[in-house]
Amino acid sequence: MKLLSNQQISELLTTEDAIGAMREAFAAAGEGAHQGRVRTSASNGVMLSMMGAVIPGAGIAGAKVYTTIKGQFKFVIVLFSSETGAPLATIEADTMTGLRTAAATAVACDALARPDAQVLSVIGTGVQARSHVPALLQVRKFKEVLVAGISGQQELADEITRTLGVPARVVTVDEAAAGADVLVTVTRSATPLFDGKLLRPGAFVAAVGASKANVRELDDTAIARAAALFVEWKPQAQQEAGDLVQCAPGTFDWNNVMELAQAVDGSMPYRRGADDIVIYKAIGIGLEDVALAGLAYRKACAKYGW
Repeated sequence: MKLLSNQQISELLTTEDAIGAMREAFAAAGEGAHQGRVRTSASNGVMLSMMGAVIPGAGIAGAKVYTTIKGQFKFVIVLFSSETGAPLATIEADTMTGLRTAAATAVACDALARPDAQVLSVIGTGVQARSHVPALLQVRKFKEVLVAGISGQQELADEITRTLGVPARVVTVDEAAAGADVLVTVTRSATPLFDGKLLRPGAFVAAVGASKANVRELDDTAIARAAALFVEWKPQAQQEAGDLVQCAPGTFDWNNVMELAQAVDGSMPYRRGADDIVIYKAIGIGLEDVALAGLAYRKACAKYGW
């Protein structure tokens, strides 16, 4: 069994690689992949979680195991052969988690945002914000990036302008929501960030920051205005997507919620209207982690002669 560090993952995988892996994973999601999640918590506030998947078509199975302590996460992925059961690699997965989350959002944006989207807004200034902007620029040619948050906004805007070549400026949260053709929320907020009335017609919204049932970034108004709602995997979203499970009865119908795989493989019963607001609610699923870990392992085998 091999070991891959965060540094090696940074050297092996690009944003483009991760987007390709997520597109392939969701396109093949209906072909026998299985997944699940387990959480265990202690009285001192330490949480241990596991999300795993079996992807027979890729010949792999695996699980991401991670701790949550005082809001901080540490991730490790264990990868196995689904043919022999042999362990293939243990992968330090902090870098990979940022890559896979942003890549999945980029796949959703490519499938569901208007082709002529010009303004990208990002609410949040942490690691996920820094991963999402370059990933989304792979699928849309934005002319401007609006940055909002509670700290580090100017530093992030300057970094985007300097390293990605797209003008970025600092705005308020409300300005970010109102001005976006594509809006990404990547915060740790436990309550809605803005009034959903602010969203402009035709906007695509990716709500990524809230990954538990007791926190949310979008309010009922935003959810009710959506012409289409997408999640990564409905059984998990129905348990853990706080933006949706906290909605008042009648805000939306779970029977109408679609999965990202349907947008990727073209089987969704929805065709976008120019003024439709479309919301993608992400919480992170094992399929994403295991698919990207499989790619990292294959690239490591080629590079290191394993």
